[in-house]
Amino acid sequence: MFENKYKVRVSSRAIIFNQGKVLLNCFGNGKYYNFPGGGIEKEENALQAVVREVKEETGLNVSVTEMVFSLEYEPKTGKQIYGDCHHISFFFRCELTGNDTLQTPTLPDIDPINTTLVASPKWVKIKDLSSLNILPHINKNLIDYYNTGIFLPRFFEEPYVAE
Repeated sequence: MFENKYKVRVSSRAIIFNQGKVLLNCFGNGKYYNFPGGGIEKEENALQAVVREVKEETGLNVSVTEMVFSLEYEPKTGKQIYGDCHHISFFFRCELTGNDTLQTPTLPDIDPINTTLVASPKWVKIKDLSSLNILPHINKNLIDYYNTGIFLPRFFEEPYVAE
């Protein structure tokens, strides 16, 4: 029997819009941003993971409305920009089920390469997205999605090359 020992980290991330803003995790006072979320744990599915991760990282309660895209990072072709672990992430559009007041994270997101960089959740104005370093680099896609309300399911690879 073949046993595959190759490791792939599978995660779920949230895209949450609220009053002209999107929720992001801010690292290093704006060095870069990412979306709330993280690894899927044993005995949970991708939807349960994103709800749990948003709660841990922001204190917010959400419900999942739809999967909007997936992202793959493979270390060799990705030039090790996120380390040496293969990643597959599912991004879900989520809606708030309570208020939008951010709380201190119970389990904050930590930069996997520089563990001194700890994320803090932040509501960011949509109009400011084009000037930010967002990982993955989907700034334009996110702005288009917000403006049109249409986000066709997509598959992205990092490093991302804009169309």
